[in-house]
Amino acid sequence: MKNVLLILLAAITFTGCKQGDKEKSPGIKEKASAENTISKDGIGDLKIGMTKTDLEKMLKTSFSMKHAKDTGEIWMDTTTVQYAGMEVELYFQKLYSEVPSTEMELFGLSTKSPLCKTATGIGVGDDRNAVLAAYEENPINMGPESVMVNDTTWTLSKTNYSIHVSDDKWDKQISFYLINKKIASIEAGLQMGE
Repeated sequence: MKNVLLILLAAITFTGCKQGDKEKSPGIKEKASAENTISKDGIGDLKIGMTKTDLEKMLKTSFSMKHAKDTGEIWMDTTTVQYAGMEVELYFQKLYSEVPSTEMELFGLSTKSPLCKTATGIGVGDDRNAVLAAYEENPINMGPESVMVNDTTWTLSKTNYSIHVSDDKWDKQISFYLINKKIASIEAGLQMGE
């Protein structure tokens, strides 16, 4: 009788330990809040295609653009903002239209913040396999990045790697930039032709 009780107690303890392990499993990703979630469309309320003016109103700030003091016509510019506890770099380009415009449109953004994650929980610090598993149904372009050795020579990096994930529309993409096999930054934006 004592043996049966001991075996039953051991089985209950073992089952409880196994359930506790499932809660801490490294395969289960922690998801970000809606404002910290990145997709090919942007991060939270920062959406690709928004104008600089609309973003300044939404964030209640005036952007300090990197090329604001340059003379001549500027077609692209960048700025860095704080959004949802993250530092986010915004990439702007001038709107192309028949009527000349000075309005800039958001065409991309990136962050190195560990707070930012995809809907599947992938973020800074994860590896290439996590990205490939999450986006196995999407077109993917990946490989080592090219680095400049000198003024005329380029070589493939041994530490820097990029993964660009598209969808069936091929209009926007989400990109993961890895350093030493770990995601160092995530970028979303319009897909540029190659």
